[in-house]
Amino acid sequence: MSLFDEHGEKKINWRVNLCILWLGVFFACASYTMCVPFLPVFLLEELNVNAANVNLWSGLVYSVTFLGAAIMAPYWGARADLVGQRKMAIRAGFGLAVTYLSIGLCQNAWQLFAVRAMCGFVSGFVPASLSLVSSTLPMHRMGWGMGLMQTATSTGSILGPLMGGYLNSWFGMRPSFFAGSAALFVATLLVIFFVHDIPHSAEKSKKELHLLKDLKESLNNKNLIYIMGMFFVIQCCIMIIQPLITMYVGHLMGAMNDETIKMAGIIFSMAGIAGIIAAPFWGKRGQRFGYIRIFCLVTFGAGFVNLFQVFIQDVWQFACIQFIYGLFLSGAIPNINANLTEITDPSTRGKGFGLVTSAQQFGGVMGPLLGGTLGHFLPVKLVLVVTGCILMSVSCGSYFFKIKKRTPQTD
Repeated sequence: MSLFDEHGEKKINWRVNLCILWLGVFFACASYTMCVPFLPVFLLEELNVNAANVNLWSGLVYSVTFLGAAIMAPYWGARADLVGQRKMAIRAGFGLAVTYLSIGLCQNAWQLFAVRAMCGFVSGFVPASLSLVSSTLPMHRMGWGMGLMQTATSTGSILGPLMGGYLNSWFGMRPSFFAGSAALFVATLLVIFFVHDIPHSAEKSKKELHLLKDLKESLNNKNLIYIMGMFFVIQCCIMIIQPLITMYVGHLMGAMNDETIKMAGIIFSMAGIAGIIAAPFWGKRGQRFGYIRIFCLVTFGAGFVNLFQVFIQDVWQFACIQFIYGLFLSGAIPNINANLTEITDPSTRGKGFGLVTSAQQFGGVMGPLLGGTLGHFLPVKLVLVVTGCILMSVSCGSYFFKIKKRTPQTD
């Protein structure tokens, strides 16, 4: 079979792109979860932050990355439409590899804050990969493919905390960041050697960006605004609890030691295991019954399960509920991503993914800050209950929102 079409252009094998980008997203997410969930411990043990200030610094170093990413995501997304998603993935991959290496070299909290800020400005590997996959997948495989990509995130979320927990226990915190940097470097090399992008003309790559004009147009698109809002809320709910989990596990186990860190790694992995099991299933259900309908189902289920956190008495009960919670919530992102492909044209999909990524990152800014604030005044189990109530409210509101699909162009 020829590798070129009748115009002499190299054909894009969507199966190869899907497989390689799945591996790339897996390495990117594994590097993140190998390191970032343990930043509170890094601040406490390696950077000598006072225990009374750990929660404050944790919220700051989590949020500053998401703030930088939220500011830059629309630019990188629009830029990707001009020069290609593949180039954006390569840029972000190498940039993140450098920042993770730099985190491992930090000597105080302010240096960590600065590097985490830089991390936000160069980020974008996963959104670029998802956008590239969505641009090359056949429409009848969209729900399944986006669900499969969610399993890459989930698998990385499983192995990352486990590897990070054991690396921390055996070698200390800093080698985890060096390993994360190496994983991102490998992910970027996979993109360079094996991934192909949709064609981008030289004339298009020279066009100027008009971000303010694009933002004004987006504010008039109620479908895109809705999807951006859902990304914001889901990411906010995910990040409300993430900076608190390690300390909460220590509270449930009665001590903060190596066993606590390992257990925290296992619990972080529970959501990843749940995602591998459930994300493709929810993606197929969305393709069959409607992406918004399934989104409403999974967010309501995740919120309802979280209400049972109030009855938690030991760490294994917490782990069990986190797993069931993950079974539902893992269906939210692939169905929103698939829904985004229904309302955007492939030629401007990078812009769409950039805007929703910006909304998602702003959720990442608000989540840790809200979680840290609520955690200062409420027990962690009540913070989890509040998160559940937010998800259930989002589900009920989304049920009545009507999305109008983009009219496909005929080839």
